[in-house]
Amino acid sequence: MPIRHPAVGKTGVHVMTMKTFFTVLAVLALIHGIGFVLAPEQVAASYGMTSSPSSILMDRLFGAALLGLGLIYWFARDNSAEAVRGLLIATAVGDGVGFIVVVLGTMAGTLNAMGWVATLIYLFGTAGAGYFLMWRSPQLSAR
Repeated sequence: MPIRHPAVGKTGVHVMTMKTFFTVLAVLALIHGIGFVLAPEQVAASYGMTSSPSSILMDRLFGAALLGLGLIYWFARDNSAEAVRGLLIATAVGDGVGFIVVVLGTMAGTLNAMGWVATLIYLFGTAGAGYFLMWRSPQLSAR
């Protein structure tokens, strides 16, 4: 869906579509998300930040959120009925990665007992999205 701009139709003027906008945001979020999950110390260093076990855990959680956000943008860029399905897939991936990171961080002692609360939150998001993707797909396609 193109964004309306008063200069549309004038020579040399390019108007960015919503699809292009979401695509750019998706690519940026996904690249950074993968970097923060897989190489948090290197990505943090590229931003001039020092690393500690606590900051590495937070970087990975941030990366998990960026992965989910990037997928949200990617699936929402078409504004189709499949957007709901895309949002569920993004939630499953982002919360699934976050679940793994929090479990590992809690078991390593980087997080205290509150880490198990975060684990339950991520598990809820992952399981809920998985449920609706697997068992409610006829309702999703009917939307």
